[in-house]
This record gives sequence, structure tokens and C-alpha cells, in this order.
Amino acid sequence: MRYIKVLLLIVLVFLTLVFFSQNHSALSQDIVLTLNLLFIPPVSSSPLPFYYIVAAAFFLGALFSLAILIWDKLNLSAKLMKNKWRISNLEHEVEKLKKSCKESPGNAFLQNMKNRLPDDVTSPDPDKP
Repeated sequence: MRYIKVLLLIVLVFLTLVFFSQNHSALSQDIVLTLNLLFIPPVSSSPLPFYYIVAAAFFLGALFSLAILIWDKLNLSAKLMKNKWRISNLEHEVEKLKKSCKESPGNAFLQNMKNRLPDDVTSPDPDKP
């Protein structure tokens, strides 16, 4: 799976490079970004080539995706550790209960009853009339 991810990443970088090389003239045009809100005076950027904006958007999207994936991995790791701890506690509790059942005198009655039942006794079949 890791190799497939690396291969897809290489293909994505290759297609990005092809996109930039084939659209170099269209992406080289300068663009001025303007922020015009009602309560503050308008703010404009210096003229930037369009491919700077496209590349910045691509890398910001990649960083945002990486942050989400890291958060998800940390969250799942925490859940895994919590569940492993819970399983360990439950297994320890089962071992304690098994020990207490072997040591209790009331358990002898159940063992005697189990030994008295004949081997050919089975539960009734609900499908037979």
C-alpha cells in the first residue's frame, strides 16, 4: 500500500509539472488580489503571477490534508491504546474470577451435577415435532 501511495504522489507531481509547463503563458499573467470588506479600507496585494497563487493553493491544500490525516491518526491511536488498556483490565478480571470460582465451595455442587449427567443427554431439537 505504501508503494501505491508513493506512486500516486509521483504521478500527481508529474501531472502538476505538465500542467504548469503547458499553461506557462496563461499562468504568467499578473493578478492583483483585493480584499474589500465593509468595515475596513480595501487592501490590495502587489501584482503576482497566477502560478504563484495556484502553487500556494496546492501547497496549502496539501498541508491542510496532512494536518487532518495526522489528527485522525492521533485520534485513532488514542482510541486503540484506550481499548487495549480496557481489554487488559477485562482479561485480568476474568483471571481473578476464574481463580475465585475454583476456590469457592459452591462450585463443587456445579461440578458434581455436571459429572452426573449422562453423555448422551442433548438439548431438544426445536425443529422436531
